[in-house]
Amino acid sequence: MIRALLLILLIQCGIATAVYWPQDTRSAANPAAPLLASDPAQVVEILITDEAGNAVQLRRQGEQWQLPALAGLAADPAQVEKLLATLTTSQHGFPVATSVPAKQRLQVADYRYQRSIRLTTANGEHDTALLGTAPAYRQVHARREGDDAIYSIPLSVFDAPTSRASWLDSGLLQVTAPQRIAGDGFQLQQDANAGWQTIAGQTPEPRELEALLVGLANLQVDSVADDNQLAQLSTRAADFSITATLVESVRTLAFYQWAGDHFVRDARFPLFFTISAYDYDRLHTLDVARLNGGP
Repeated sequence: MIRALLLILLIQCGIATAVYWPQDTRSAANPAAPLLASDPAQVVEILITDEAGNAVQLRRQGEQWQLPALAGLAADPAQVEKLLATLTTSQHGFPVATSVPAKQRLQVADYRYQRSIRLTTANGEHDTALLGTAPAYRQVHARREGDDAIYSIPLSVFDAPTSRASWLDSGLLQVTAPQRIAGDGFQLQQDANAGWQTIAGQTPEPRELEALLVGLANLQVDSVADDNQLAQLSTRAADFSITATLVESVRTLAFYQWAGDHFVRDARFPLFFTISAYDYDRLHTLDVARLNGGP
């Protein structure tokens, strides 16, 4: 009986050693290496999924990152580059754990994770990072798929949202350096010598002109209208619209207010975008008389 118990004890010790003994993985051998080995300049696609099955795809077109599921709209370049830089260039240090139970507990297992981020390069190679729990503020446990080593890296799951709208470039609709601007009741054009004037040759009041130019240049997109909002807005006339002529294009922005929310539609895109009440109001409340040169 004693020999049998000793044999069982030895077997249990062997199992525990196999599970908890630090494993000599490729990435653990070099604490100065990044989590993923992909060259960020060669990455052409990013696929982010969560455990619930939500997913967002980002695709590089030339120098721009786009959202294929949102009519190819531009993604926020700074947001994308931050994610890529952290995964492919930041040093991860030494691993905090390597065992199977740790993968489950820290939520970086193949079958349990908070985010899966797959990078695809131009030659079709894939590299995947799994993000889990947060050990500290602005830190997240992360593991490279196929590697047992778990690290703490300077990122958050909130830096890798699975909502497509969360990746939109908030400055997508901003209008800078217009040459002509027309709205409800006013038409302005920029003269190389006289500056901004009305079509009648009057000079717009400077503060009101600045409010118009700043409002267009700083217009911020918050999100995309959902299906219900889209159905309602598609049948409505715009509350007001502004058309800006640039060097190589003409931009028409139509603004809407419905059910307490504020929206804008750019004629270039088949979508309605949500904006803040502040951005809506500062363009809607412009004094047309002053823009036309009146007191």
